[in-house]
Amino acid sequence: MSSIVAGSTAKMDKTTVTKLTRIAQKTVGTICERVVAKEIDPKRLEKLSIIGVDEIAYRKHHKYITQVI
Repeated sequence: MSSIVAGSTAKMDKTTVTKLTRIAQKTVGTICERVVAKEIDPKRLEKLSIIGVDEIAYRKHHKYITQVI
């Protein structure tokens, strides 16, 4: 279930994942944090100095474009 929630959150906003899975937003966040901590190699981020995230709603009905630079 954790991989489904985390994978869905990578493609949808947290509110949509919450509605589809019928679990609390806090639980979705906790699951994502746990999966990222388990899966990501910390060495990948050692030389990273700045990360920027920009989320822009391109239409109503909560459809977003997310950019990570």
